[in-house]
Amino acid sequence: MSPREGVPLAPFTTFHIGGSARVFIEATTEEEVRAACGEATRRALPLYPLGAGSNVLVRDEGVEGVVLKVGLRDCTLIDDGGDTLLVAGAGLLWDEVVDRAAAQGIFGIENLAGIPGTVGGAAVQNIGAYGAEFSNVFSYADTIESTTGEHARIERADAAFGYRTSFFKTHRTHVIERVALRLAKTAQPNLAYADLARAQAESIPLTTPQEIARAIRAIRAEKFPHAAEEGSAGSFFKNPVIPREHAAMLSARYPGLPVFPHEDGAAKVSLAWILDHALSLKGFSLGPVRLYEKQPLVIVAREGARAQDIDALAREVEARVRRATGIAIEREVETFG
Repeated sequence: MSPREGVPLAPFTTFHIGGSARVFIEATTEEEVRAACGEATRRALPLYPLGAGSNVLVRDEGVEGVVLKVGLRDCTLIDDGGDTLLVAGAGLLWDEVVDRAAAQGIFGIENLAGIPGTVGGAAVQNIGAYGAEFSNVFSYADTIESTTGEHARIERADAAFGYRTSFFKTHRTHVIERVALRLAKTAQPNLAYADLARAQAESIPLTTPQEIARAIRAIRAEKFPHAAEEGSAGSFFKNPVIPREHAAMLSARYPGLPVFPHEDGAAKVSLAWILDHALSLKGFSLGPVRLYEKQPLVIVAREGARAQDIDALAREVEARVRRATGIAIEREVETFG
């Protein structure tokens, strides 16, 4: 572990945007993670763990703290009776985990294929797509409490998962080192999502985890920009969860609006549909940033764009949605640090 000062963070994010970290540390072992926590304490600076930078926006001013790039990338499959326990380091890329499970014919995370980021980031964000959520397979996470240096195991019952949130998101001092997922050796594939149902109707093979993951990646490739060509952080906004009465009113105003039942008497509505069909905002641009033409939940940045450009576009979209629907939409992408 070798702390470096003034390291530009843009190359470590999928937006390719942002200023520098006051201190930057890469840790590839548990001992180095602990040492990084101690370094932040010694310098009296906040600690900010960073995964693959796929769901963050780094401010133009940079980060006044210690940015910890967690690089634990081990992965073990453990036979646990009728299930398989997959234990992976927090720095391992999520899609590599999907591939390792799929290669063994193990079910549970194949519908989450193609999502950028790391295992640790998946736990923090409670990633979800195509009818599946990370929380469905989570068993536990081993963490280090950065201010005390103590290790803790956060079990499923204490992980407080919700829509794109978790215990780890609300307790930032817990740095994730490893995550355990409980996966199934046999399962009934989850093909209810509309895109997968269409693929099945087209006779695309969807029997094994590998086949499903391959199909999911092909679907995502049609909806999301190629990260190497333009900066993006995937879906920038969350789908709104609102009272069912509000959703019913919007359905009457905008026929065809997709509405999905949610817990506690609420409903989730499709923000992508609203941006496209109600507000005609696909491709809407401000300066060097725009809403992606194929998926308006995604903000795309051209070379030279700054964080303030992203924020300005996001604020304009938020204002237009609120005026048209009364919904205060939330950002899925976080301002880092």
